[in-house]
Amino acid sequence: MVHSRKFCCCLPVRFGVFVLSLVAMLGGGFVAAYGYIQIARQNTAPLAHDDLVAVWIQSVMFTFLAALAVFGFFGCLIKNRRMVSGFAIALAIHLGLSVAAGIYALVSLFKQDPQQAIANCMAGGAPDATTDACRTTVNVMKGVAVAIYVVTWLVQLYAYFIVERYVDQLDDEEHEKHPAVVVPQTVIQVGGPMATTYQQPHYPFTAPGQAMGTPRGGRDASNNV
Repeated sequence: MVHSRKFCCCLPVRFGVFVLSLVAMLGGGFVAAYGYIQIARQNTAPLAHDDLVAVWIQSVMFTFLAALAVFGFFGCLIKNRRMVSGFAIALAIHLGLSVAAGIYALVSLFKQDPQQAIANCMAGGAPDATTDACRTTVNVMKGVAVAIYVVTWLVQLYAYFIVERYVDQLDDEEHEKHPAVVVPQTVIQVGGPMATTYQQPHYPFTAPGQAMGTPRGGRDASNNV
């Protein structure tokens, strides 16, 4: 029997794949739908060019993730290796795109003019907002954004490892059900039967006069009694 692999010390990886695929389907579909709504409202609530590009990238990413999460969900239920492996590939691609999109968003955030950011903070903040308070808020928001992205990437990487461990478990279960058949090798002898030691032509004890009971030195063997 194949032992179930675990994650978080005690939880089976199949349960982890089930939860991850369900969350990816629902969460990915929700994020993608929200992004498409923002794009559709571009005429009434326009976004900046960089923000619009980021929304497009996120919408396409999460659409791709939600679509392949369906395969992971049903593959987990019926223990189909190909479907679960496809979900693992989707997580790996999504992680790469998420890192690229996150780096793009962070670069845009840190390239923003600090004075403009402070002015936006004072314009949209409380009436008693000061320049120092807004500067502190902007710096804190940048740090929080970096932390959120890094934690998100680590969680996605761990999720990928969970799905990969379940793929390995399905491989082991498949090998257990259909073990490899070892075909015995047949030794083909070429050139006639194998000769024994005593059949060699130059073995000394097969020479005439060397067999047991043969007289030696001109004496009969019976005289040795």
